[in-house]
Amino acid sequence: MLKKRIKTEVVPVNEYTDYSDRFEGDEKYATLKHVAIAASVPAITAVGTGLFMFNKFHSTLSSINTPVEVPIQQPVLAPVMAQMPSTISITTIPQQTGIIADKSLEILATALDPVVQILVAISFPIASVIMVGGCFFFMLGNSEKAWSTIMNAGLGYVLIQMSPLFLEILRAIGKAV
Repeated sequence: MLKKRIKTEVVPVNEYTDYSDRFEGDEKYATLKHVAIAASVPAITAVGTGLFMFNKFHSTLSSINTPVEVPIQQPVLAPVMAQMPSTISITTIPQQTGIIADKSLEILATALDPVVQILVAISFPIASVIMVGGCFFFMLGNSEKAWSTIMNAGLGYVLIQMSPLFLEILRAIGKAV
């Protein structure tokens, strides 16, 4: 009742500055080449990291071939007496070894650990910016949205900080099963 609605007006950046004092000549504008290089850096980094991790776990083959001279022996053939079993069991199910699944999980977890660590590291600055943004809602008279934004930012920060613990719990459950 006593609060007036404040109308905000958004002013485009180019009306008060174009940042031309920072650059000289053709450096003022990004070219297609600059944009393409900037966009390809994360993709190249991800591919390089993936290849490195793949080669790290699959480096069983040596790149140097050394000739080995082995004397060739003739096999000795002996008669083999075979007996036919009285019952034949065809319902034998091969046992799973889990080698491929374990190695795949290890590669995936090792490759994604740096990503999780980066997300954990940047969660505090992002949460603090969102909380400050929520404080601006108080200034604009929208306290309900302000509290909601601050609470969501705080809860998100806590959950992100606890995500490595959750991932370790999931990994332990996966190994137990």
